[in-house]
Amino acid sequence: MKNKYNSVSRAALVALALTAALVLNPPVRAQAPPGSLWYNGDFNGVNGLANERNTLVSQAAVYDDFNVTAPLGWNVTAVFSDNLLNTTVTAADWEIRTGLSEGNSGTLIASGTTNTPSVTLTGRSGFGFTEYMVEVTGLNIFLPMLPAGQHYWLNVTPVGNGTGRSFNSTTSGVNCVGTPCGNDMNAFFNSSYSDAFFVGQPYDYSNGVIGTVVPEPITWAMTALGAVVLIGVQQWRRRKKA
Repeated sequence: MKNKYNSVSRAALVALALTAALVLNPPVRAQAPPGSLWYNGDFNGVNGLANERNTLVSQAAVYDDFNVTAPLGWNVTAVFSDNLLNTTVTAADWEIRTGLSEGNSGTLIASGTTNTPSVTLTGRSGFGFTEYMVEVTGLNIFLPMLPAGQHYWLNVTPVGNGTGRSFNSTTSGVNCVGTPCGNDMNAFFNSSYSDAFFVGQPYDYSNGVIGTVVPEPITWAMTALGAVVLIGVQQWRRRKKA
């Protein structure tokens, strides 16, 4: 039988309110990474939530929602999360889901693990932690536009070296791209370490999607028409010179 007091202490460790920690350094304004189709926004200095595997916490993951806004969908090439961390990042797990709700894991659309994530300083820090963008590149995922009222949820979890911690940074939408813009508080927390199974969260978190928009057919038609017109003009000029 599990000790209820041990469960409570584990939950407190995972869902740590960083506002009780050390002095916050002023955040640095930054732009979304190039090619971002969705970016929930920069760290707002308010809080963070455990988003880590193989640190002092065995597993914890934060999921935040995003919308594919192009009628013909997106081609996703990379996903990322901004994390306040002091572990050595050795890998990264990622998932994209739909249909999440309280206590419901929804449907897994795509997932994976990479041993070669891109780990980049964001220029921000707080509560004694330095913030890094942990990015999974080399993806080739097609995401169609969902019906109104439905969302995708993204998680990118840094994998540590058995020490330290990692917290997904909260955001209020500064420098956001796409929708939602760090303002709908529609996130979930899942952790086998603290027995939390997709629990709703009253914050938004700094995550993002990189890729390209699938162009609508009219775009290709107009491009082809423009090429035909250009060829015709060039031929007319040659004939006129002759």
